[in-house]
Amino acid sequence: MRSALLVLLLLWWPGAFSQPVQRNVQVLGSSVRPEAAVKGDFTAMGGRVLVDQPVAGDALLFGGTVDVRAPVGDDLRTAGGDVVVESSVGGDFMAAGGQVKLTSAAQVAGRADLAGGDVLVDGRVDGSLSVRARRLVLNGPVGGSVEAAVEQIELGPQARLGGGLRHASASFTQDPAAVVAGPVERVDRLFEHGPGRGGRHPMHDDAWPAMAGWWLLVPLSMGLLGVLALAGVVLFAFSRFAGEAAHQIETTPWQALAVGAALLLALPVLALLLLFTLLGIPLGLVVMALYPPLLLLGWLIGALCVARWLASRASAGEPGTAPVPYGWMAVAVIALLVLAAVPLLGPLLVMLTVAAGLGACVLEWRRRLASRPAGPP
Repeated sequence: MRSALLVLLLLWWPGAFSQPVQRNVQVLGSSVRPEAAVKGDFTAMGGRVLVDQPVAGDALLFGGTVDVRAPVGDDLRTAGGDVVVESSVGGDFMAAGGQVKLTSAAQVAGRADLAGGDVLVDGRVDGSLSVRARRLVLNGPVGGSVEAAVEQIELGPQARLGGGLRHASASFTQDPAAVVAGPVERVDRLFEHGPGRGGRHPMHDDAWPAMAGWWLLVPLSMGLLGVLALAGVVLFAFSRFAGEAAHQIETTPWQALAVGAALLLALPVLALLLLFTLLGIPLGLVVMALYPPLLLLGWLIGALCVARWLASRASAGEPGTAPVPYGWMAVAVIALLVLAAVPLLGPLLVMLTVAAGLGACVLEWRRRLASRPAGPP
């Protein structure tokens, strides 16, 4: 069984992240980009995300820096420290970042909803434009109206607004060459209830994934082989840390569960609080970007603990810190995925597995820091 699973893993792994893709593509890594034109949707998360190949469908991108240089056929949604769009977007554009920039080469066929510290719009937006930021510099054509909840707004000489401008800013400057077809109105508050149906922005109707969507466990979208491949990475590439973290669950299960549960609750609250402050937006986005990989890591460590328990029962021994055979890891992963489909019990089991694994990682990391030799005085 072990040999068959390893052969299957090796056959799948080389092309999983870099194949010249035909349809929907999901990519994770420190620096990611599509290797060829994407005929469907493109989803990516990494330290640096570069889109230099055309995407026919939607693009959903999270990264420290996000650079879109090739056309996106449908909607583009992205969050990152720095977001730069240098090409056409066939649908709507939604972005949040420390700095969001549409260069003069960018063109958005639909509406744009942008949030960030600095938002720079030199490109064309055919629909309406909504901005929440510290500073907005608008120096390009906008086909519809503009709403801006900002501290500072600047209209450059190339600004051409097909509708009106509603803003809640302390500082407003307009170049004499800028053109605003509709009224310019300053208001005290914007976006209190949202301009869309039911208090939501129209782009939210079927735009951002729900809390239980793809981003909770991104690699699950690759299917069973994707999960098994990542389990193999944890087992073989990080065998020592993973084994000792799983041992933390075996020795201090309640402590690991408590620490993990506290972390699961605290991180979203921390990200939300950071997003309420303009200076904290980039850090809040980083926390949001790290949250899904942490959930996945916790789940895989929990699965490793189950695999160690199964291996010890099969050999009538006690679990140790030695790596378990990959076959048992695969069995544990498949068993947990099957149990996760059980109504009521399944989601609870997933949450407990994630919390215990995440807490075990924190405990093991703390143990390693405490065991480091003290430096010279």
